[in-house]
Amino acid sequence: MPTAELISITPNHMELLKAACSQPYGKDVSSIGVGNIIKSGHLSVLEHCYASFLVKCSVRVLGQITRHRHLSFTCKSARDSAFDTFIITDGMYDFAKKRGVPKEVVDSMIDGHPMLYAYKECIADGLAEQDAAYFLPQGVETSFVATGNFRAWYEYLPKRLCKRAMPEHRELAELIHQELAKAAPEIFDRNFMGCSDCKEQSCSFGHKKGDKK
Repeated sequence: MPTAELISITPNHMELLKAACSQPYGKDVSSIGVGNIIKSGHLSVLEHCYASFLVKCSVRVLGQITRHRHLSFTCKSARDSAFDTFIITDGMYDFAKKRGVPKEVVDSMIDGHPMLYAYKECIADGLAEQDAAYFLPQGVETSFVATGNFRAWYEYLPKRLCKRAMPEHRELAELIHQELAKAAPEIFDRNFMGCSDCKEQSCSFGHKKGDKK
């Protein structure tokens, strides 16, 4: 399953945010004042601070998280790196369990995934990694560094912590949230799962179209 390691964050971020928030009216702003400004929806002040994560997840999730355009990514190269680990989700294990297939069998089946096998065999036979990469399934594990300002992370979290999100991506978002909440609790130690503020018109997990929020 995914991992997320906070490897860099703006030092003295609260002092920087207080300085930024004090500019519009020329008055000093406390940490509480910064929190109130953010709660009021004035999120531009968060753009002065940054956080970077070293992430491991499936290629499938990589394809989703890169849709968040205000985050920056440097990813593992499929041309110059080997891929040999497969992500097995809880959903796969649950599906197999209902059919009486033991966990060990699932693990062995994944290890012998025909496309992953073809990828390894072709590289061993001399095919360039950039060409063999076309065999890689979306469940293969990759890694990347993701950097974003606080606003980008603040707006990313509600979308991927939502119960509608893909489980692996939601687990990654939970790890990122935990790290940010510890490092910058004044900003991120809060509930980002506010279904009452959700813009989705239909949702089997929370509200539905026509419901009062």
